[in-house]
Amino acid sequence: MKWILCLMPFLTLPPAPVTFGARPDKGTLDVRIENIVTNAGTLWIGVYESEDDFLDRERARLIHQPVRHVGEAQVRIDNLTVNKRYAIAVFQDVNDNGDLDTNWLGLPAEPYALSRPLQSWFRAPRFEEMSFVFHPGEELPPMRLR
Repeated sequence: MKWILCLMPFLTLPPAPVTFGARPDKGTLDVRIENIVTNAGTLWIGVYESEDDFLDRERARLIHQPVRHVGEAQVRIDNLTVNKRYAIAVFQDVNDNGDLDTNWLGLPAEPYALSRPLQSWFRAPRFEEMSFVFHPGEELPPMRLR
């Protein structure tokens, strides 16, 4: 009987919150995309994890969002691993054909942006140049479509 009296205070306490599936090693990144000059098409956002998959659409984690107005847009990227290196590429598919259209030189003909400034206009960007280490609460500079 004494042991029941000893347990009584614990039985009256509210239960501790239980969070199943909580992933403290995952987080969300909100990306601001600026310089949207036409309210047509779709924003395609590619998230890349390595040099091997960088700018390879088949291997990217793709997120798309319709363009609703000119100016800027916010895109939320969920489930990023904390302290992991990522690179992001964005393009506005103005004609909604699902592809980044290019000119006769192979350069983008539709607005695009990368997670870091270009190092050279004479070659394709490299993962190391465009990548950043994800930390929750830290923001990327706005990505400006060009």
